[in-house]
Amino acid sequence: MSVTIPESVSQKLHTYHLDALSPAWIELEAGTERIQSLGGSWSNYFSEAPSIGDHISDSCVILQGMLPLQEDFELPHMQILDDKYTDILAFHHGDADWLILLDVTDHVLQLQQYQQAANELHLLKDQLHRTLGRYVGEEVANKAIKGELTFNADGERKVISTLFVDIRGFTTYNEKVDAQEVMNTLNAYMSCMLEPILTNHGLVDKIMGDGVMAVFGLLESDKNSVEDAYLAGLGIQERIRLLNKERGNAHQEVLGVGVGIATGDAVLGILGSHERRAFTAIGKH
Repeated sequence: MSVTIPESVSQKLHTYHLDALSPAWIELEAGTERIQSLGGSWSNYFSEAPSIGDHISDSCVILQGMLPLQEDFELPHMQILDDKYTDILAFHHGDADWLILLDVTDHVLQLQQYQQAANELHLLKDQLHRTLGRYVGEEVANKAIKGELTFNADGERKVISTLFVDIRGFTTYNEKVDAQEVMNTLNAYMSCMLEPILTNHGLVDKIMGDGVMAVFGLLESDKNSVEDAYLAGLGIQERIRLLNKERGNAHQEVLGVGVGIATGDAVLGILGSHERRAFTAIGKH
């Protein structure tokens, strides 16, 4: 396939873009701001065209401090008239310095519309996230916003696997240890529980004191819900084993963790009042 643009096509493109950009140009005395010649569509850039012999920065304050020309430069999307935007190109050629002004108003206004639309979309997305977070919880809201989770508020029947984790002996531990230490211990054990659940496509339904309920089979996975829940349970036990080894070496109290998994038919839906709702799974298993 030929990559050479035919002359007729090149000329058409050249004319099309020049007409769309309404160029104006200024020839400056080399090393100065003094205008030697000018031409083009001045009404797009100045209320009154500069005169030969004038300093261009007197008519275009944007250029003050930019001239005399030391090296070629470009000033994109400059606003030199109300609601008018201009690309300014400056370069040296022959025995003169040159300025080219190109009308990019339509392009800039289109970009502004795109940005405004993007800002509004971001605000809507943020509002939706806050609303979902209020009613169904932060994690479910995050998944829903990303399109990783859909659910029917009236209830949807589905076969899922549910994983329950609880810290053994936590009630006794809580009664005899300072509250701050209990909080630190609880966070350490929870970290071991939550990471394997999330890694294996589980959704944390709720955290209940020293226990966690997680649901598998809602998020996309290349395994079935039983396998994902089983791998999460193994991961939890392995992490707890390492944590307890560290706590034992540090002469801290070691706690056991129980993991239970059940699979079966459940109804997924939203429970609660108008002020506060939560996404959950209900079923005999």
